[in-house]
Amino acid sequence: MIVWINGAFGAGKTTTARELIDLIPNSTLFDPELIGAGLTQLLPAKRLAEVGDFQDLPIWRRLVVDTAAAMLAELGGVLVVPMTLLRQDYRDEIFGGLASRRIAVRHVLLAPAETILRERIADREVPPDLPDGEIRVRQWSYDHIEPYHAALAGWLTADAHPVDTSALTPYEAAVRIAAAVSGGTVPVCDIVQTPEPTRHA
Repeated sequence: MIVWINGAFGAGKTTTARELIDLIPNSTLFDPELIGAGLTQLLPAKRLAEVGDFQDLPIWRRLVVDTAAAMLAELGGVLVVPMTLLRQDYRDEIFGGLASRRIAVRHVLLAPAETILRERIADREVPPDLPDGEIRVRQWSYDHIEPYHAALAGWLTADAHPVDTSALTPYEAAVRIAAAVSGGTVPVCDIVQTPEPTRHA
């Protein structure tokens, strides 16, 4: 099973996920950001320049599915995946690929109030050795608030189990998510996809 933690950039997904793996037995953190970082080293600069976000790379979406499936085959248990997904077609592709491998996905949305979200983005600590990089990350987060609202108004609220984290610490948010998952409040995402064809010898 996968617990996918969605939310705006800066909502606290990774911090909450780290707390969550201590609350869900036999769970492992899988951060798809690492695949994106790896692709920046593997793909030619020309190909990377053609996209504004590594999520726009089909190879990233395929590798997220393949890596998650491989990790579950190796480790079993539960994968906790902190990753913003704002495009429904990308959600369909990734969750559908997992469904075709019979991997259940429970989709959770961290949903702080916008004022809280903006405060959290502004209050992010700036490492003294990487100030420019952190400024770019902050701006990226601000720039994606509107796409996040568009997803909320479209498909995201109906698809994911929302957790209002406005007044919660990451640990408190993780406790609520763990209780919702174990209590069955977070249903398995109902995405229908034809299983991948198998080759016959």
